[in-house]
Amino acid sequence: MKKIIIVSIGLLMVSNLFAQKIAADNVPADVRSTFKNKYSSAEKVSWQLDYDNYVAEFTFLNSKMSSMFDKEGNWLETHYFIKSSELPKEVKDSITKQFGTLLSMYTIEDAEKVESKDKDLYFKLEVEKAGTTYNMMYNENGKTLKKEIAKKDEDDKKKVKKAKEANGKK
Repeated sequence: MKKIIIVSIGLLMVSNLFAQKIAADNVPADVRSTFKNKYSSAEKVSWQLDYDNYVAEFTFLNSKMSSMFDKEGNWLETHYFIKSSELPKEVKDSITKQFGTLLSMYTIEDAEKVESKDKDLYFKLEVEKAGTTYNMMYNENGKTLKKEIAKKDEDDKKKVKKAKEANGKK
């Protein structure tokens, strides 16, 4: 039990190194203004500071989203959290070609539609098949932009190790 608590604390500490929740009052006025102009009817807004960028997580038109802005208030990207059934036909067809025709052979998780200032529209998702998770990215025409095996277990172990070292334990 003690190990579980130590590991949990370590993971929380590591996650706080990358993104920290902040109050809306601590978000620069230019960032809040751009956000309000772009998403005037947003609800349940929470803010995080991710390195030098500000991330708003919110609900807009009954959809969960997150949007990133630089410190000058310039919009950088928006992630729309979607159901796998909302993926374009071309993306679904590409997934079928890569992972099989039977939906029971794999699952699609964490599907996102991503609009970016610097990139064309793309779709980001995880596909789990036979115990292996793949991080995938597709353009709107179904072309695979990225396919890599997720390294969740290895990354989690590294984070815990770093957290323990930060606390003076090995």
